[in-house]
Amino acid sequence: MGDNGMKINRRDLLVSSGLFLLGGKRAFTQGAARPPAQQQTTPQTRLLDALKRNRLALTMSDGPAGRGWDWLVQQARDAHFTLIGEEHGVAETAQLSAALFKALRGSGYTRLAIELSPIIAQDIETAARRNGLQGILDFYARPDTWSPMYLREEAQFLASVIDAAPRNERVLWGLDREILSDRYLISRLEPKVPSRARESFARLKEASANAWAGGAPFIFSQNPDPAVVSAVRSAWPNPDRDTDMILRTLEESLAINAAARTGTAWASSDRRAQWMRNGFAERLRAEQKRGSQPKVMMKFGYNHMIRGENYVSIFDLGSMPDEVAALGGSRAFHIIVLPGPGSRQAVLGAGRSFNSVSSDEFDEFRAGDQRLTRVLSNATATGHEVIDLRALRPLAVRGLESWNSDVVRTILGYDAAVIWKGAHASS
Repeated sequence: MGDNGMKINRRDLLVSSGLFLLGGKRAFTQGAARPPAQQQTTPQTRLLDALKRNRLALTMSDGPAGRGWDWLVQQARDAHFTLIGEEHGVAETAQLSAALFKALRGSGYTRLAIELSPIIAQDIETAARRNGLQGILDFYARPDTWSPMYLREEAQFLASVIDAAPRNERVLWGLDREILSDRYLISRLEPKVPSRARESFARLKEASANAWAGGAPFIFSQNPDPAVVSAVRSAWPNPDRDTDMILRTLEESLAINAAARTGTAWASSDRRAQWMRNGFAERLRAEQKRGSQPKVMMKFGYNHMIRGENYVSIFDLGSMPDEVAALGGSRAFHIIVLPGPGSRQAVLGAGRSFNSVSSDEFDEFRAGDQRLTRVLSNATATGHEVIDLRALRPLAVRGLESWNSDVVRTILGYDAAVIWKGAHASS
C-alpha cells in the first residue's frame, strides 16, 4: 500500500508567595471589613475582566502593523530568544513569523529552530539556497519525505528566513524527531554504507519498506524496534556528521514511539522533549565553540514552547531558553498564537492531504468551552488582537487552577498571546 494508505492522526504526532498564597482568601480578608455583597467579585471574574481589557490591535492586510505588532517587535528585540508557540495549520501565523524574523534581523537574530528533524531541516535549507521557494516546494513533493509541516505558507516562511539570514551560515535548526521521512533518510545513507554494515543496513531498509507496504509509517509501526538502527550504528565505524545524525535520529524516533507502545503517552512525550532539549543544547555548544552567541527564533506547537510545565505535565523544549538567556543576563520572550473567532486551520487528512476545519470546533485536548481558543478569544473583537499576558500574572492567584489550569499555565508560561479573528487555513 502506498502513502495514501498511511494511517496516522494528530495525537500520534502530538505574585506573591508565602502565607498570602497559602492562606488564600482567608489571609487576604483577615482584619478587613467585608465589602458590600454587590461589590464582591471572584478571582476568576477579575482575571477574565482584565483579559478582555488588556488587548492591542494587530492588522495583517499589508503585513503586520498596529500597536500590537509594534509591541511584539520591541519585546522580541530585547530578548535573546523569541519562542512562537502555535496552533498548527494557520496561514497568518506563518506570515507573522516571517515578518517578525525579518524585523528582528537587525538586532542579531540569525537562527530559526523548527519542528522538523535535523537532517530534513538541513536539506530543506540546501534546497532553498539552490532554488528559493520553489526548491523547498520541490523537496516537499518528493515521494519519500513528508511532514505535517509541509504547507505552502510554511515553505514561504522558511524561504523568507533563509533569504534574510547570512549566506555563509546554517540558519535552520531542526530539533524534532522524525516521523514520516525515514525512507528519505535511509536513502541518504545507502551510498556511504561500509562493507561491515551492509547486512544490518539491509535489515533496516527492509524493515522500513515492509512497514510502509503494510500501510503504516515505519516509525509508527506496531513493534518499533530501535535495535534495528542500533545494529547499523555499531557496525559503522567513524561515521561522518550527517550519517551520525541520521542514525541517531532514526534510532531515537523509534525509541520515542516504542515508549508510547510499551509504556505511556507521557513517557513517549517526555522522551521526545528530552531529544529536542538535547538537540538545542548541542546547537548552542557548537555556536559557543565558534565564538558565536546568535539570537534564535523558535517556532513549534504551543505545547512545546511554553515556559515551565507544559499542558501534559512535561518540562518541554520551551523551558530551556529562559535559563540559557539568564546565564548571559538576557531573557526569552514567549508568544502563543491561536486562531480565534471565525478562523479556520489545516489538519491532517487522508494520505498526504490536509483538510480545512473551523477552529471554533477544533478541540484537540477535549477541553470544551474551557479550551484556550475559547477563553482567550474576544467574541466582540473587530480584528486580530495581542494580549500582554505578563500584566495578568498578579491575578492568576493560587486556586484558579481548579477553574482552568490551562489558562493559568498559559499566563505564567507565555508573555504574549496573538489571537486571530477570521484567520485562514494553511494550504
